[in-house]
Amino acid sequence: MAAQDARTVEVTPYVAVGSAAASPVGAAITFPVTSTLSVETDVAYRHGEGRIHALSSSTSLLYFLPRVGQATPYVAGGIGVSQYGAPVFSSNGPPIGAQPRLATTMNAGGGLKMPMNDTLDLRTDARWFKSFGRQGSEQFRVAQGISFDVGKR
Repeated sequence: MAAQDARTVEVTPYVAVGSAAASPVGAAITFPVTSTLSVETDVAYRHGEGRIHALSSSTSLLYFLPRVGQATPYVAGGIGVSQYGAPVFSSNGPPIGAQPRLATTMNAGGGLKMPMNDTLDLRTDARWFKSFGRQGSEQFRVAQGISFDVGKR
């Protein structure tokens, strides 16, 4: 348990697969609060509707569960904002483009961290995202990344 108590700030760049409108790339920074609770900020990118470059950002709480062998499972949940392209319609009906808009989002899920060495962890994260507003949507994403420490233990 001593290794968990000495947690540091971690950065996790990731790639992901998921449903339509899920971000395929991003990075998360995890700040330990206690040995089992962390705050994570996440920034992700996707090529959005109407050729917009859609960014999203969220803040989540991660609760780390007891180890299972070498792996440490966790549950996560948070809130954020996400860009999307709202359709612009022509006078005769079909869409002619998209305007960038922001939506409030929430997320829930969990994952596993598997140590590779003293400073690197392989991290798999599965999340459900729900955005609210007129153009609200739902996405599911499974991300794979490598976490590395950026502080002293």
